[in-house]
Amino acid sequence: MVRRILIVGFCMLWTAPPASAAERKGVRPLAEFEIAPDGDFVLLPLIIHSREYRFLVCTGLSTTVIDEKLRDELELPAAESRNTGGNRGKKRYKLGARLGNFDLTFPAGVETGDYTTMREGLDLDFHGELGMDVLQRYIVQIDFDEGILRFLPAVPTGSGEAIRIFQQGQEYSVPILMLTVPGEKSQRFFVSTGRAGNSLDVDNKFLEELEEDEHVTVLSKEKAVARTGTRSFQTVRIESIQIGSFRHEGIIANSGEGNSVGLSYLSRYLVTFDFPRARMYLKKGANFDTVDAPLNMWQVAVERDEKSVTVTQINPHGPAARLGLLPGDRIETLNERHAERLSSWQIRRVLGRCDLPLAAEVIRDGNLVTLKSEPLAGEKIPNEKVANEKVASDATNSKGE
Repeated sequence: MVRRILIVGFCMLWTAPPASAAERKGVRPLAEFEIAPDGDFVLLPLIIHSREYRFLVCTGLSTTVIDEKLRDELELPAAESRNTGGNRGKKRYKLGARLGNFDLTFPAGVETGDYTTMREGLDLDFHGELGMDVLQRYIVQIDFDEGILRFLPAVPTGSGEAIRIFQQGQEYSVPILMLTVPGEKSQRFFVSTGRAGNSLDVDNKFLEELEEDEHVTVLSKEKAVARTGTRSFQTVRIESIQIGSFRHEGIIANSGEGNSVGLSYLSRYLVTFDFPRARMYLKKGANFDTVDAPLNMWQVAVERDEKSVTVTQINPHGPAARLGLLPGDRIETLNERHAERLSSWQIRRVLGRCDLPLAAEVIRDGNLVTLKSEPLAGEKIPNEKVANEKVASDATNSKGE
């Protein structure tokens, strides 16, 4: 069972890409797509009936899902029923799509879901989720530093440490890692690229064990927006956790019905999924040593259209105000990233961090203004405020066949 967090991100096919990191290692990508960087949400542009629709890339989902409204709009025909395993009783539909130069086929059909609540509650712009029924055929590399997703014909040399992601006897069709908290038995964690926010979800039973053994510090209660409404979860800071030879201190996790690894953890690395050979390669990235901070989404509110992101509200006593932002400012860049490439959720997340330097370029009264600020010594995020904010977390569960 996997929890996933969804949000809009900017995706674009590179029709004539320059030499990439993968190509410089002797492997020319089959296709490259610009995605939102730094652990923001990963979406790709699928072409269906000659129109572009953004789909979230979700390794934690065994079957591709299309929004019910889009299914009706496209008048998709029903696929042949396959009432087996975990998909018993789930109606599927025939779909054909293109992704760059790839023709995507869905022999077993696609499922449908109602994303209305998430679109309205989280300011999303997506029409479905691309699952492992498609991804399992490819080698997929996510470069969080450059903001590039690559489809590759082979794993480039120097891609980092290889870690098995499909375990012997595994009953699921989604990738699974073994994570270890020192002093505890290793646990299986789903790998879900559809999940952002805090780094991990931790099964409630395992979380109880960690609390009993004093391996976690309880932080706060937070709210989540899901397809079916909102839910609450406990957030904790884990003393230490290890994947392969990589170890991190102070990782923040949510309580949940299952264990999963999300984008906030993965964005510390250059990640290469070799799905056909059941391996994931991890190589340290620019954010490897970044310390997790509790989600703090209440500092600023923004509105966006296709061309701009505009600040509408500011907490007058927080990091966004200290940076110098004002209502009406149109954000051009945030920490040297173009705002149009960042989701609204990610912008609010970054502007809610009290512990890191902030920098922005904004258009104010027709003029370009540069803003910079440094964190105050010893400043901590007030967790009681976090509890009042809706955090983007998809409570839909997924179990592979």
